[in-house]
Amino acid sequence: MASLKKGIFIAALIILGAVEIVLYWNMHLFYQAKERIREPEKKIEILERANLFYPYNDLIYYELGKAYFDLGIANINRKEVRNTYFQESLENFIRFLQINPASPFGHFNFAQSLLYMSYVTPTSDLDYFEEYKKAALLTGHHSEIYYEVSKILFSRWEWLSEEERDFTLEILKKILRRKEQKKLKALLHIWEMNVKDYDLMDRILPEDSEVFRLYAQFLGEKSLSVEVRQQKLAQAEFIEYEKARRMYDDGQYKFRYSWIKEAFNRFQSSLNLLKKINFYQNLTDQVFINPLEFEELQKLLYLSLAKCGIEQNEDPGKVEDYLYNYLSLEDESVNIKELESYLNDKGLIKKKLEASFDNLERLSLQILLSFKQSRFSDIMRLGSLLQQSFVIVPEEQKSDYANILQIIGDSCFKSDFLYDAEEFYLKALEIEPNNLSTLSRLLQIYERLNRAREFQVIEARIEERFKPREIADEPIMIEKGKRFSYTFPSGGRGVILDLRFQRNLKRADPLIAVFFNGKIIREGYLRGDAISVSLETRVGDNILMVMPVNTPVRLLKVIFR
Repeated sequence: MASLKKGIFIAALIILGAVEIVLYWNMHLFYQAKERIREPEKKIEILERANLFYPYNDLIYYELGKAYFDLGIANINRKEVRNTYFQESLENFIRFLQINPASPFGHFNFAQSLLYMSYVTPTSDLDYFEEYKKAALLTGHHSEIYYEVSKILFSRWEWLSEEERDFTLEILKKILRRKEQKKLKALLHIWEMNVKDYDLMDRILPEDSEVFRLYAQFLGEKSLSVEVRQQKLAQAEFIEYEKARRMYDDGQYKFRYSWIKEAFNRFQSSLNLLKKINFYQNLTDQVFINPLEFEELQKLLYLSLAKCGIEQNEDPGKVEDYLYNYLSLEDESVNIKELESYLNDKGLIKKKLEASFDNLERLSLQILLSFKQSRFSDIMRLGSLLQQSFVIVPEEQKSDYANILQIIGDSCFKSDFLYDAEEFYLKALEIEPNNLSTLSRLLQIYERLNRAREFQVIEARIEERFKPREIADEPIMIEKGKRFSYTFPSGGRGVILDLRFQRNLKRADPLIAVFFNGKIIREGYLRGDAISVSLETRVGDNILMVMPVNTPVRLLKVIFR
């Protein structure tokens, strides 16, 4: 009895050893075929030999399915051979899935074989969609297979049923929610070639400004719908505007609790978002952003940035820039009085407007605050003291002194003391002879006084600075998506702008966007060789930008008249 048990034990050990040897050689041959062999025929030979040792290794069938598929692709023009290889591929993937039905890679590659088989045998009832669906559901929407399935199904859109389209849309939405630019661009190319349904894109694109901008850029570069492009840019700007408002609110919260640096960063980020907004809504039939609310947010941001700068003892020059930007937009006397009290509490200005010319930068700011509150008599009293004083103005403060003289002149003008206003404007011009703002004010004085000769002299000086003229003696090459910028002074009048281009008839009609002082004023295809637009300029510097969207252009001339 003991010898029988011993014999059984030895036999079991022998069988176990044999099994281990079989499994070892099976896996050894598998890895040899997978890692070292590139030729499909040789790979199949080794894998088939591995099956002789152990015919239940699912990985063997998986690699056989891939190898036969590769042979089918390589012999795509040899009908009988090709079909045989594809059929072998299918059979091996079926065996693999019988052993390992939860493999997303197996279902994906099986679907690939089914899809190619459907190309060569259109009458086949093989269903590749269900296998792609299983692969996608098993792998999860963060995997590369999920993305590959979305691309394949999207490219087959025309042949999908309604149910299949619904599933495809769902996986596309999940892919696009991740906002990966590379994948979005790839899907947009598939959409253009196989779908080109703008309503469909509205259904799958996430509500994200960067996604909308990328989609709009794609439409422009491919010379597709300008209307949809402009709509998406307008929506992107609205999303960014709403984000800027939330950032401002968050900044205010941080400012209240004295987290000044964090508040400053939030305000600056909010302002940067506003600067990206070109008001594309003006080219659509919808109003997304209320212009008055937009301006109000701008004002609050400049004011908040100035206060953060004051609290952190920032460079006074930067703080004053913020304050002047705020005051250029603010006309409410109550708000300006509140700012004046704040600056007074911080020791930055005095309680009363005094004839102290030690710091012309601060005096320039204080006199502007008084002017905004219509305290014209106080300003004119300061002007009288100024006339009686001998003021030595450092070179670096001459601009501030000219600004003080101009505001005194404005106060006189508002109070109908026209001759006094003229005197201060002329003094300001002695410091800044080409200041268009001062020249324009002086022109109004002479028009009111009916002094034709002086009016003509000042008008000639303005015309000299802003006369019909051309720029770009040599053609300027503007690359696709790049902006050509030109700054020019104006006295605040209407002008006609002509842009002349050199056409390349071998390329598509250029889609050209024209921006003026930060806002889009025109975007459309160039059908001839010129664009003409009417502009209302502002006093001082004006900024023109030209951007070709879909192709480089040569700008020959920019003519103002």
